[in-house]
Amino acid sequence: MLPLVSIDESARLGEKLGIERWLATSNIWRALLNNPSATAGFYAGIDALFFHNKVPARTRELIILRMGWRTGSEYVFCNHVRISRELGMPDAEILGVRDPKQCHAYSEVDRAAIDLADEMHEHTEVTPATWATLEKAFARDELVELLLIGGFWRMACGFAKSAKIQLDAGVPSWPDGREPDLTLRSRRDLS
Repeated sequence: MLPLVSIDESARLGEKLGIERWLATSNIWRALLNNPSATAGFYAGIDALFFHNKVPARTRELIILRMGWRTGSEYVFCNHVRISRELGMPDAEILGVRDPKQCHAYSEVDRAAIDLADEMHEHTEVTPATWATLEKAFARDELVELLLIGGFWRMACGFAKSAKIQLDAGVPSWPDGREPDLTLRSRRDLS
């Protein structure tokens, strides 16, 4: 596991970067702050995609949740289950990303957002069919943001998993004790 900087040091470094204490002292930020310069860039992405976003938070969370599930990133998935619940999303929609074909709550656009996460995870490219659906529903600035959400959280999942970031206190593990089976290779098998 990547060593975590102390909570006091994390708060101090985070303050220099304009990161609020509650965020800077979470485990992922304590790991990131081993390199404040890289963390500044990471935070700029978070700031843009979370606090200055155009894409609805629900759509963003569907992409992040699916990416967390597909990569098996417990840290990202479980934190975003919590965030999605705070946004008022029903559990059927939140946990539906584990098996989106079986979730009847999703619209065609929701499914395209989830497909974007799958396609960027598998091939780093969105298919023309998925893009056509998204293009009908989102403005150009939102399309840029959708791609950045998919790519950014693919990177964040990889960081959290590779650095072996443990869940923060108070964040429950995999809902229902159900973890993704990463031995399966294709999206069809993981849906």
